[in-house]
Amino acid sequence: MTYSLKYWLSLLTLTFFSCQSFQEVTFNGIENVKVTSLSQKNIDAIVTVRIKNPNNTSFTVYRSEMNVTVNGINAGKAYITDNVKIKAKSEETYSFKIKSDFSNLNLTDLPKLISMALSKNVKIGLKGNLKGGKLFLKRSYPIDITQSVPLNGL
Repeated sequence: MTYSLKYWLSLLTLTFFSCQSFQEVTFNGIENVKVTSLSQKNIDAIVTVRIKNPNNTSFTVYRSEMNVTVNGINAGKAYITDNVKIKAKSEETYSFKIKSDFSNLNLTDLPKLISMALSKNVKIGLKGNLKGGKLFLKRSYPIDITQSVPLNGL
């Protein structure tokens, strides 16, 4: 296949998919948080969320950054460390590996956060932009949620 034919075929495919009516993807809440590692500098966790994708195409959630609060305390930045593929025409739970950075955390709040990590439920707040897309089509989705979630400790 020649270069120009590949180019036009790609352009035609991109145009076709971009013209389809896109329905908003629904974030239906955090179902679980499992702390996998905890230190004075960071926390690693697996956050399980329910996402509904009514569209005929799957997409990928890319590495993203958000501000985190735990029981109203600013817990710093959190990063999705791995890309996660969201299936087409589905409502499922997906696990996101999260790494949180406590480097800008007020040291007086650190003992509170560590004791909360050992509790059964905490109120988690996430605010930022979730990056997602497919192929060359990428988009940021604003996230601003606060929810009480079960917490599985270390």
